[in-house]
Amino acid sequence: MFPDVTGALIAYLTPLVAPVRVVSRVPDPRPPLLVQVRRVGGAATPPVRDAARMDVWCWGPTDSTAMTLALQARAAVWALSGTQLLGGLTCYEVSEFLGPRLDDDPITNSPRAWATYSLLVRADSAINPAPH
Repeated sequence: MFPDVTGALIAYLTPLVAPVRVVSRVPDPRPPLLVQVRRVGGAATPPVRDAARMDVWCWGPTDSTAMTLALQARAAVWALSGTQLLGGLTCYEVSEFLGPRLDDDPITNSPRAWATYSLLVRADSAINPAPH
């Protein structure tokens, strides 16, 4: 089984952007400051690697606040390369697919910044033990 990179990234970012909430689903009502992490694709390279493509959305009351939060999250994501996430999940490499950019929330017209990253992780739990 491949790891839950979304859950691991949420757990990692939560203390780094606190007191801002980090979630996978936007709550209703949405708080003025919020970070959303969603897996949007990526491919596994069996037996143990997973290149998870992750969107990170950041809301703020102003364009500047949303972008500042996105840049804070960006620095944290880049720092993952060569480290371990929740449960010992190893992140080999981070790459940026699309850097932070402003993209207002289409429903509320609220300021929002968005970036997409790829995290190459080691999926140790995907390895099936050899029969004895």
